[in-house]
Order: sequence, then C-alpha cells, then structure tokens
Amino acid sequence: MLHERRLLAFSSRVHTYTLFLYLFFFLLYMLGGFFLVDTSFEALLSFLLKLVGYSSIIFGVWVLAFSVVVWFVDKVFPLSPIFFTILRIGAVVLMATLIEIINTLVHRGLSIQWGG
Repeated sequence: MLHERRLLAFSSRVHTYTLFLYLFFFLLYMLGGFFLVDTSFEALLSFLLKLVGYSSIIFGVWVLAFSVVVWFVDKVFPLSPIFFTILRIGAVVLMATLIEIINTLVHRGLSIQWGG
C-alpha cells in the first residue's frame, strides 16, 4: 500500500518535470519571436513542443488513472496528486493553445470581415 503511494508521489513529481520541460520549450518559442531564428530551428522546436506536450498529457492521464487505483487499493483519496495533475495538464493545454494562436496569426494573419 505504501509502495503504491510512493510510486504515485514519484510519478507526480516526474509529471511536474515534464511541465518544466514544456515550459522551457515554450519560452524558447516565445523568445524566437524576438530574435532571428532559422526555419529549421523553428521546425525542431515545434516538433519538440508537440512531442513533450502530448507526452505530458498522456503521462498525466496515466497519473490520474493510477490515482484512482491507489484510491481503491488504499481507501484513501489522493487529492493532491489528482488536483495538481489536472492543473499541470491544464497549463500544458493553455500554453499549446497560445502557441497555436500565435502560429495562426504569424503564418495566416488576421482577417476582419466588415458588414454582411
């Protein structure tokens, strides 16, 4: 029983590290807008953002599922891992949405239709 809770705490910590890794790539992407970067660097950064983002979300779902398993096995509701995992997944989704909005504005522009 204690082993499962320790494994859940460790998995939650690893999920926090994936959030920090995504935040690092996010900041690199944002700073790329202020400095001249090569298109190959932008493509690599975009690939890494997608890879780490999807991995973080999938790992977060695994932590949530494992939290339910720990809840049923130990009969103790793991509120902290569930709450913070949902927050971390939300942060990754929010940053990914912001990146897509910026990408759309940079590459396609903004069109405003006036009238009917």
